[in-house]
Amino acid sequence: MADETPKAGGTGQVGEALKRQRAPARPAAEQARRLESGEAWTDLLARLAETGRRVLEAPLPDHPELRAEGFRYLLGLLRSGIDQALQLSDPAQPRFVRNPDSSAKWGAENADNQYLWARIGPEHVYRIRGLRRNVFEFLIEVKEGYMQLGDDEVYATLAAGDLSFDPEGRFELLLSAQRPEGYEGDWMPIAEGGRYVTVRQYLLDWAREEPARFEISRVGGEGVAPEPLTSSRMAGVLDSTGEWVDLTQRVWDEWIVQLREAHEPGTMAAPRGFVGGADAIHYGNDWFRLGPEEALILESELPDARYWSVQLCNLWFTTMDYATRQTSLNPTQAHVDEDGRLRCVIAHRDPGVPNWLDTCGHPEGMIQVRWVWTKTCPRPTVRAVPFTEIRQHLPPGTPEVSPQERRRGIATRQAHLPRREPAG
Repeated sequence: MADETPKAGGTGQVGEALKRQRAPARPAAEQARRLESGEAWTDLLARLAETGRRVLEAPLPDHPELRAEGFRYLLGLLRSGIDQALQLSDPAQPRFVRNPDSSAKWGAENADNQYLWARIGPEHVYRIRGLRRNVFEFLIEVKEGYMQLGDDEVYATLAAGDLSFDPEGRFELLLSAQRPEGYEGDWMPIAEGGRYVTVRQYLLDWAREEPARFEISRVGGEGVAPEPLTSSRMAGVLDSTGEWVDLTQRVWDEWIVQLREAHEPGTMAAPRGFVGGADAIHYGNDWFRLGPEEALILESELPDARYWSVQLCNLWFTTMDYATRQTSLNPTQAHVDEDGRLRCVIAHRDPGVPNWLDTCGHPEGMIQVRWVWTKTCPRPTVRAVPFTEIRQHLPPGTPEVSPQERRRGIATRQAHLPRREPAG
């Protein structure tokens, strides 16, 4: 997700500038007029047309599928923008919504994460109920908003280990501006600027783990219907949708430009923390460019970390297809060599080794490592080799992976996705 930075740093001045450029609230009467005249709808279409123009004019390598990926990215942004405007806008009617997910990607989201968002506000009290199941870990945060919109303040965080569970794994968490008098259960404060509660679930064993379940309700809101939809509010929904797509695209496009320009062939950026992130989490972002008969070998000492991963992202700053291709690896998926080091092969076709990272045919893209809850921060190395010489640069004991074994691994990924992203 958008919790990583290129070598030059975070969104920084870009995010702050976009925050200042966000449209101010309009009077209700003006919004009603804009909707009823069609102006609000026309403004949304114009903003979407501008995002499409950026995809068409982006300086890409000569590879037509990259442009196609750009428009798929925009469709995902539009879907998440609609959810943001319709389902994540009313703190009196909270519900958890996946954002991003495999069909609406943005911000170099983690292939091992499920992301949930619900709209809240300090004027209300909320109750989250859930079921732990066997997910590796989850984090619950009270946040201001989104990094790419320039309002990513995190006010409070709880991990799964901070909560109390009954013998079946059920839990209950209260959120409010002040702890209710006499309440002794699990509680999170909602700061004055808190507008969302988010859940980030880490799934390591894709064959076995089930994500935890979360439900949220406003205390006192049971059985209360939302206010009727007005013309002025609907105009705001259209404006918010267009703003989300436009600003999200602009910020991550800027990050990609910075990353590509900063890339030094044959090097990998040192993983580092980022402004606003936890001290025990480090992210490394760099670039790759590969000819049709080339491969990259990424090598690293393993971090002393509870969780780590390596994944590939495309030119639009989204993960490559992790559901039907092996474009990401975590500790349960990767092979570690006898010397305790991790070696991954980035290539356009299957080299028959365990730690192949599939480029999906993209001639260039992003390499991303995450060292999470880590005590050490090793820096990976990369080196380009001819595809036919890959095994000469790997330890003699590197296993061979047959096409049948690869298919079984991909089938595990395919079966995992419906559990992470259930329909409905």
